[in-house]
Amino acid sequence: MKHSPAREILQRVKDLYDIATDAELSEFFGITPSALSNWKYRNTVDYRLLFEKCYGFNYHYIITGEGDRYAPEDDEQFTPPKAEIKERTEERGVEAIPQKKILIIEDHSQMRQLIERHLRKEGYIVLGAGDGTEGLSMAKEHVPDLIVSDIVMPGLSGYDVLREIRADLHTTHIPLLFISSKSDMSEVRHGMNLGADDYLTKPIQIKELMHAVNARLHKSALVQRQMDSVLQKIRSGFVRVLPHEFRTPLSTIIGGTKYIIDSFEQLSKPEILELLKMVHGSTNNLNRLLEKILLFAKLETLADDEESLEQLGKKSVENVGDMIADMVLDAAQKQMRMKDIELNISRENINVAITASYLTNLITELMDNSMKFSESGTPITVGVAQGEQGMCKITVRDEGRGMSPSQIRAIGAFTQFDRDLYEQQGVGLGFSIIARIVDLFKGQLTIQSEPAKGTSISVLLPLAYSEQAGEKKTGKKTTVNN
Repeated sequence: MKHSPAREILQRVKDLYDIATDAELSEFFGITPSALSNWKYRNTVDYRLLFEKCYGFNYHYIITGEGDRYAPEDDEQFTPPKAEIKERTEERGVEAIPQKKILIIEDHSQMRQLIERHLRKEGYIVLGAGDGTEGLSMAKEHVPDLIVSDIVMPGLSGYDVLREIRADLHTTHIPLLFISSKSDMSEVRHGMNLGADDYLTKPIQIKELMHAVNARLHKSALVQRQMDSVLQKIRSGFVRVLPHEFRTPLSTIIGGTKYIIDSFEQLSKPEILELLKMVHGSTNNLNRLLEKILLFAKLETLADDEESLEQLGKKSVENVGDMIADMVLDAAQKQMRMKDIELNISRENINVAITASYLTNLITELMDNSMKFSESGTPITVGVAQGEQGMCKITVRDEGRGMSPSQIRAIGAFTQFDRDLYEQQGVGLGFSIIARIVDLFKGQLTIQSEPAKGTSISVLLPLAYSEQAGEKKTGKKTTVNN
């Protein structure tokens, strides 16, 4: 085989790897600029280093300039022995870093190999699958850090793969990036609605693909760190609060069911029914406790998810006054405090920039706190009105226990005050959930309270954007005043 001069070989490496300058090329090979100049001067290259650094490409093309530059044959590939790689790593004093694993699902072999080679160049561990069925099997077996998938493939389509991935608890967290010749916006939306994390259209620009891959993995790492932080907060809260909160309903459930089992023959139907109602009530309390903890964890992670926040910002609820009135009266009826409720709700049709589910969570926590920390027979006043600067004002005021300025400043997750003086249920997440929801939707929270005189909570939420009225969403960050 006739070898081309060193300069031509090095230029082909530059072309394959989008390298612009000799400085970048010397960095790519891990040699000094003077060593690279010596290669050119002597008109030769270190072929062993060339094969190592350009692993996965067609070396016939690199050396001769002939052949298919993107379709290497198996016998032209060179893999340095693992022992040599380990030895070189130890010599350089480089600490081993866990590599990210990426699965490519693409039925077009040349396209798949091209993507695989560029990803390996970036230091990723790459797995390849030729169709959706094989890709799904590999995803479940290897649980990669990211999946890059075509949509139109034999057997399972990319959409089918995504549905299966999201339905499996072991793989539901894996980010998935679609690549497809389908550029219609309806197709893009369909993929996103199924849970895709990004969507690139063919022909693929390698730099754009690399940027998307790196961005998805970076975001995934941020979410994981945030989840770890949230879990740490929850763990510390478990140690302080949850043993008691879990033990109380569980004792009722275990004791009640055991009594029914042991005394079943002696108990009358009304007695069994009464015991079952007691067990059912404790089960509901336990379920509400778990739902509140999961909601808090979701809100904590959502705060750093810019794409999800952007989607939330497009949601709205119409005529919030009627919706809030229904929720307040329903909560009061469950606590048998209908006579304590006073509603001051504007008759205006107020539309607010928030999702219905999070508005429900917000009002539920506001009412739960007011009824929990005020005596039956004392008033609870709920107001809804259109405020200034394009905001809706929601107020909940009670004449309960109240809080001192220092207690207001100390409000946080799993915080309960004077637990040794008052018998109360809950994990202390109510105010934290309220504050997180208000922050997510660019609102403002104000707490005014005085011990033994009660608490007044005001929430300002942006009005929904109206094209006809030309209104815009406005709002401020959450602040706690006393």
